[in-house]
Amino acid sequence: MSADQVVVATSAEDARAVDAVKSHHSELAGRIAILSEALLDAASTGKDVDARRRAMVDYLTGTVLPHATAEERALYPAAAGRREAKLLVESMIAVHRVLGGLVDRTAKEPDPVRAAAAAYALRVVFEAHLVDENDRILPLVAADPDVSLAGILDGMHELLGANAEPEGDSHACA
Repeated sequence: MSADQVVVATSAEDARAVDAVKSHHSELAGRIAILSEALLDAASTGKDVDARRRAMVDYLTGTVLPHATAEERALYPAAAGRREAKLLVESMIAVHRVLGGLVDRTAKEPDPVRAAAAAYALRVVFEAHLVDENDRILPLVAADPDVSLAGILDGMHELLGANAEPEGDSHACA
């Protein structure tokens, strides 16, 4: 993710919505990094593997996968309406399926080392996926004068996390 990228939005509300989504993405990626490292450490020592795996899977199924579903419902259709973004959106949805498979593998893999490897792979794929969302999808939607990004995302806690508060209030959601 390039935090220094300037996104041109059609309104102040849309600019705040871009910032809120990017902030939430950073929170998600940070939490995934912490949880995947904890699972890797547990797998390498053989201690607390079940608890660390459960924490990782609970976060992924309770927060990350619902976030992906919310994006598919709210954000991606707005981007897919633009001809130049249709294939990118299809790719983004395909990556969500890959993430879902890695969550499943993390949860069900009997070998703790392989489960930790799946969690680490998920982390890498997720971080790469966020680059496309933050640097390609969000700017495209925010710059579209026919679309209100803030309106699309209104009330979408799964997508914005606690950063969906009015006036740019920010609270940790992870």
